[in-house]
Amino acid sequence: MAMMRYCFVLFTMLAVLTAWAQSPCCAQTTQSTTDTLITLLEKHARISQNIDEYAPGGKIVLDVAYSALAKGKAKGKWPLVSIEDLWAHAIKEGRSLFNKPDKRWGRTTAQETHDMIGQTTIGPWQITVTNVKNIYGPPYGVKKEWTNKQVNDYCREHPEIQAMMISDYIQLSYDDYGLRSPYAIQRYFWLEAYAKSEIGQGAWDKSPLAVPPSGNWEDITPEMKRDTGFYAKQLLLGSKYNKHGLLYWLYITKDFEAIKDVFRTWKDQVHHVWKEDRAVPTTEPGNFAIKPEDFKYCTDDPEFHQTLLKLLKEADK
Repeated sequence: MAMMRYCFVLFTMLAVLTAWAQSPCCAQTTQSTTDTLITLLEKHARISQNIDEYAPGGKIVLDVAYSALAKGKAKGKWPLVSIEDLWAHAIKEGRSLFNKPDKRWGRTTAQETHDMIGQTTIGPWQITVTNVKNIYGPPYGVKKEWTNKQVNDYCREHPEIQAMMISDYIQLSYDDYGLRSPYAIQRYFWLEAYAKSEIGQGAWDKSPLAVPPSGNWEDITPEMKRDTGFYAKQLLLGSKYNKHGLLYWLYITKDFEAIKDVFRTWKDQVHHVWKEDRAVPTTEPGNFAIKPEDFKYCTDDPEFHQTLLKLLKEADK
């Protein structure tokens, strides 16, 4: 019975969105919009079939991401954002919250998340309260004069708005730094510090978080911060902390061209430096090219591993 209800909801949503795409108000974009929505539905179904280890809470997060994306894309929003982006980001940031109903959409403190500058965050995408209040929340009803508690309560009551805010955030990152580029993905975490070489200078697969013996973020030294892993590469490829990176979910949805595009983007990425509140490109090579040995956390699934090796060769042609 639950499955019948679920299928009915998906069918109804697709029917409504397709009808919108065929309406006179968007006649010029009917075909591309309809294709996008159908692809989103198919991708959601494929991911849903491969998330048992994250269930049941993971399925709840995935469904919220799907619903938010479908509604936004029906209005022409987030052309560069896919469900794989939202899902991989949620796993990287908030997997531990998926199956904690009291925490899934609520507040997490710096002590809980080991945030290196003491920020309070919200939900599976770990949006900071400051960003919600001042930048990404106002278009969705958040008031800048609200207390942090009011912001937290509002976000907890509106999970779909959390997905919409992070879609805005990812779209802006891709607009500024390129689709799934190293700097765009690193912006999910802390781009300024990375561009200044203050974090992420250790082995790429080390923890991206510096945790002092005291557990207090105020005791983190500059040396501890520098000797951390590269967040963007971990989100892309997976790590010992989470073997399912963005490439895995693009593989699950069979978006092989997107995987090759990522390989080309990372290979061609030039070095950026921080200047006037943003990372700006230089003429120096970035040295971000993905190599076969970088797939060391992808070997548990031999077919996935072999597919990556094949696509990497194709992307180099």
